[in-house]
Amino acid sequence: MKIWYQSTLNFAHHPNYAKALGAHFKRVAGRDTEVVLNGRKTAFGSALGTHDVIGSPIMYHAIVAPAFVESVLAAEAAGADAFVVASFSEPILPELRSLAEIPVVSMPEACFVAAAMSAPRVGFVTLNRLVIPYIEKSIALHKWKDRVSGVHLIHGEISEAELDTKFPDPGPYLDRLVAGAREAIAAGAQVVIPAEGVLGVMAAENGLREVDGVPVIDAIGTPILVAELAVALRERTGVAQSRAAYRAPSAAARALLASDH
Repeated sequence: MKIWYQSTLNFAHHPNYAKALGAHFKRVAGRDTEVVLNGRKTAFGSALGTHDVIGSPIMYHAIVAPAFVESVLAAEAAGADAFVVASFSEPILPELRSLAEIPVVSMPEACFVAAAMSAPRVGFVTLNRLVIPYIEKSIALHKWKDRVSGVHLIHGEISEAELDTKFPDPGPYLDRLVAGAREAIAAGAQVVIPAEGVLGVMAAENGLREVDGVPVIDAIGTPILVAELAVALRERTGVAQSRAAYRAPSAAARALLASDH
């Protein structure tokens, strides 16, 4: 089985994150599963930073959305069995499911499903306030509102690029993550999701599985396991994305998209 794991980040600027992801894939994925790590290939303009893109919906859709259309088409061409949207910003998920013929797994959706199996009340903890509107959008899209206790910002917010530098000495930042989880627990969370990929792999790599008896979801391993399940469901039961919900483009439209990418 081949799983295409697509991040919004350019891993040239996040080497420690990329290394940690590769190691965690080997720990979590099935023996016969290959996880192909992919980041965004293009860099932002010289005057444009990640905050400019994440903080602006129009810039986000101009830069990130086309990259994911290109990536899901590339995944199918490469023979991938499933595609993981590996970002809590959850870019154009309905559109990707409409376009793809293989299962498309969302990182936040997969984590929430796992969390909901653990407890009724789910809390999100994230590293940067710019991520919060995207998490709230996912909560609305998937109709989770009644089961979410809150979205909590870790004190001393930090960018993904800055967090990448903390992997060699993660202790101080992990202490801040634990403090954020405790805030979520105090607000009613019975299970906690570290809501960003780089945050999730730092927690998982350092064995942070619970805080004060409350489970912490593995935000990296969980989407891989759900992708394996999605492939098995399709092969063994025929379940795939519903075309009543995610209408497929015409052959002509699909060919046009492929020619553009």
